[in-house]
Order: sequence, then C-alpha cells, then structure tokens
Amino acid sequence: MAQTLVEKIAQKFTVGLQPGREVSSGDYIMIQPAYVMTHDNTGAVIPKFKSIGASKLFNPRQVVHTLDHNVQDKSEKNLEKYRKIEEFSKAMGADFYPAGRGIGHQIMCEEGYAFPGTMVVASDSHSNMYGGLGCLGTPIVRTDAAAIWATGKTW
Repeated sequence: MAQTLVEKIAQKFTVGLQPGREVSSGDYIMIQPAYVMTHDNTGAVIPKFKSIGASKLFNPRQVVHTLDHNVQDKSEKNLEKYRKIEEFSKAMGADFYPAGRGIGHQIMCEEGYAFPGTMVVASDSHSNMYGGLGCLGTPIVRTDAAAIWATGKTW
C-alpha cells in the first residue's frame, strides 16, 4: 500500500531504519527532526537536559527557543526565568526569540523553520498546526526536548 504524506515525511526523518523498510502507521520510530522548539517551558527543560549529563547542544541549529506564554507577567520571578533562558540559549548557540517577538508557532512558520516536507517538533500541544504548511509537526514532552537537545533525536 502506498505511504501517506505523514508516513513519507516521518520516514525522511527516521534514524536507524532498516534499508528498504518503509514507515507505516503504528510503527515506533526514532526521529531526528529538522527543528525542535521550546517556549517558556525551556526553563523546565534545562534541568532535564543537565540531568542526563549533557553540557552542549548536539546541533545548535536544530534548537529554537521562543518566549511567548507569560509575556505579560512582569514579576521578578518570571523576568529572572526569562533571563536564565536567554543566557542558556545564547551560551549554547540556539536560535532565540525574546518575549514580545511573537507567538512561538508563528515564529516557526514566519522564520522558515516549518516548511513543506519537513518535520518539526515542539514542547507544546499546538505543534500540529505546522501541517497547514505541509510540514509534519507534533508535540513532544520536556524529556523528549532534552533528549533532542543532547542527541539530535528521540523515540
């Protein structure tokens, strides 16, 4: 049976697949997405990243940080979280978009991270919106984000 568009894109970003084998619905695969986006929850991903012994991003060009969820929260606690995320992002060489720049998913589309035929993941439930561009987008949990930062891929 012919593959669907989702299966074709997933196959393109699958690692460790046996030669000649096609990805089909229901398969468990390891993916190496083109990009991984985290937003304000980057602050919660950082400790997970460090807890697995990682000290640098596997591929800084793969990682995008966008601050967009608590932009109206001007409390010192939130502003400190934002500073720590920005410092981490810049120290690691990830692409960084500060609070006020826009909604993270829109940034992913407008800045050319999500485009037809590619796979993008984000630590947010709305990541499937990339499908409107012909891009396979799917949400991931914080542990997956940390694994992708450290290794470039996740299950």
